[in-house]
Amino acid sequence: MARYHTLLRINLDSQSYKQEEIPQEYEKKFLGGKGIGTAYLLKEIKQGIDPLGPLNKFIISTAPLNGTTAPASSRIEIVTKSPLTGIYLDCNSGGHFAEELKATGNDVVIFEGVSGKPVVIYIHNNKVSFIDASNLWGMHIYETENKVRQMLGEPGVRVMSIGPAGENLVRFASISNDYSRNAARGGSGAVLGSKKIKAIAVRGTRDIPIADLKNFIKAVKKANKIIFDNPWVAEQRQYGTPRSVAPVNMNGLMPVNNFTEGQLPSVNSIDEKAFENLTVQRLSCGECPVACAKGYGKGKIELEGPEYETIGLFGPNLGILDPDLIAEFNYYCNEYGLDTISAGSLLGAVLATGKAGKEGSGKKRYVVLKLLRDITFRKGIGNILAEGLKSAGRELGISYFIPQVKGMGIPAYDPRCSEGTALVYMTADRGACHLRSWPLGRELAGVWDADDTDGRVKFVKEQQDEKAAEESIIVCQFAYGIGLLNDILPEMVSISTGENWTLKKMRLAGERIWNLSRIFNLREGITRDDDYLPEKFAKEGIKKGPLKGKVMSKSKQDYMLDKYYEFRGWSKNGAPLESTLKRLEIEDLI
Repeated sequence: MARYHTLLRINLDSQSYKQEEIPQEYEKKFLGGKGIGTAYLLKEIKQGIDPLGPLNKFIISTAPLNGTTAPASSRIEIVTKSPLTGIYLDCNSGGHFAEELKATGNDVVIFEGVSGKPVVIYIHNNKVSFIDASNLWGMHIYETENKVRQMLGEPGVRVMSIGPAGENLVRFASISNDYSRNAARGGSGAVLGSKKIKAIAVRGTRDIPIADLKNFIKAVKKANKIIFDNPWVAEQRQYGTPRSVAPVNMNGLMPVNNFTEGQLPSVNSIDEKAFENLTVQRLSCGECPVACAKGYGKGKIELEGPEYETIGLFGPNLGILDPDLIAEFNYYCNEYGLDTISAGSLLGAVLATGKAGKEGSGKKRYVVLKLLRDITFRKGIGNILAEGLKSAGRELGISYFIPQVKGMGIPAYDPRCSEGTALVYMTADRGACHLRSWPLGRELAGVWDADDTDGRVKFVKEQQDEKAAEESIIVCQFAYGIGLLNDILPEMVSISTGENWTLKKMRLAGERIWNLSRIFNLREGITRDDDYLPEKFAKEGIKKGPLKGKVMSKSKQDYMLDKYYEFRGWSKNGAPLESTLKRLEIEDLI
C-alpha cells in the first residue's frame, strides 16, 4: 500500500514503453526516491558512459508519502549521471509534479535512449504519448509550460521542462516544473536535452492506496503539530531562505567577491526584510504547511524567489547589493534553465580574474546578463563556461580561483569558516552541496568545543545517512529539518505502506544508499584526491570579517577525511570495506 510497486520504462529510440515490477528487496532496503533511483542507476548504467550520450538514463522516482496528505511530501527525485561532474547525481524539486506522477500508478519512471526529434512525453495513467515538440524547441521555461498545457488541454496536468540551456547541453542546465520549481544542480537539464526531451507532462487519476487510513490521518495531524510547534518553521514561513543573509554575514561566512572576503559592512539592502518588501504573495508546494516560497512582484521583475543561495552568489559574490538586480539575474537563470549556484560561483571567478574580456569593463548588470545569455546559447566565452566549472577553469587558466568540489560549484557559505561545512562539501556524493548535512547551525550555536573535530565528523556522517533516508521518503527539509529524521516519519511511512519502519531501519537504509552512490563514484574514477576543497581555501585566508585570516588547511582536511572514512567503514582511500558492504547487505549490488 502507498506503493504501486511499478516501474514505467520509456524507450525513446523506439517510442515504446512497458511497466515492470519493482523488486521488493529494493523497497525494503532503499525506501523509495533517491534510494531506489540510486539502486537502478548503479545496476543499469555501465562504467564510463557519456552522461550526454544515449547510454545514460534519466530516472524519476517517487516515494510512499507522495500523493498523500502527509505534510511537505510533494517533492520529486531525479537520478542520473551528471554531465557537469561525470559522477553520481540526484536532485529534487517541490511543487505538484510528484503527486500527479504518483497518481498515474507509477512509482518510478526510467527514460532510456534518444528521441529522433524534440518530443514531449505525456504520461496519462498507464498510457504514454510521444508528441512532436519541434515547435517548442528554443522556447524559454515559462513559455514552454504554457504551450504544453495548451497543447494537452487537460485540467490538472503537471509539466517538467527544460529551457534553451538544456537544449544546448550546458553542463549545469536545470529542469523546472510548475514554472519555477527547479531541480537545478549537476546538469540534469542537459541530460534531458541530450535525449531531445523538451518536456514531460503527467496526469493521474488513481487514488493512492493507504494501508490504514484512520491511523494515517492521526499521524498526519501529529506531524502537522510537530511542524507548527517548531519556532524555526514560523520564521521560515515569514521570510523564507533570505533570512539567512544577515546571520551568515554577521558570522563571516558570506561569499564576497569570489570567496575572498567573508563579510560586508552591511547587508540591509539584500536581507530578508528587503526582499519581504518586494513580496506580493506567499507560495506553497503541495501539502506543505510552511509555504516558505515568495512571489516577488513589487520590483522590476516578477518571479518566485530568489532563495538565499542565489542572493549570496549573484549578490555579494559578484559585488552586487541591489535586490532588483539579483532578482533579474534569478529570473533569467529560471527562464534559460540554469543552476544559479553553479552559474553564480562560476561568474564570480570569471569576473574576479578579468576573464570576461571587453564585457568585463562595462556595467555589471550588462556584463552578467550577457554572460548568462552567452552561456545559454554557447557564444564566445559562454561556450567555454557552458562546459562547467572545472573545464572552464582549465581552459581559461583560472582553476585556482574556481570554487568547486568534484566539478560542482560551492554554495554560498565559505568553508574556511566551518569545519563541518568544509567536510560536507568535501564528501557530498554529487560534489559540493550544503544540503547533505547541516552542521553549521550547531557550530554557530556552540554545540561542540572548538577543538572537537571528531564530534563534527561523526555528526556529518550520521546526518548524511539520515538525509539520504529523508530524500528517499522525499519530504522537505524545511518542514522536518535538514537530514533530521524523527519518529513521525517512520510512523507515517509504516502506516501508509503496511511495512515496518523504525528510525533505526531508516538510518540503516540511508547508510546503504550513501554507500551505493560512493560505489558509483569510485567506479567512475573518483579517489581520495577528489575529496578535498580547492587549493585556494587551504592557502589563502579570508581577507575580512571576524574570521579574517582563517584557512581550512590541508592537514585539517586530511585529518577529517581519515576520521570520516573510519566512521564510515571505508579504507584510507575512501572505498567501502568488504565488511561494511556485508553489514549493509549490499555486496550483491557491486
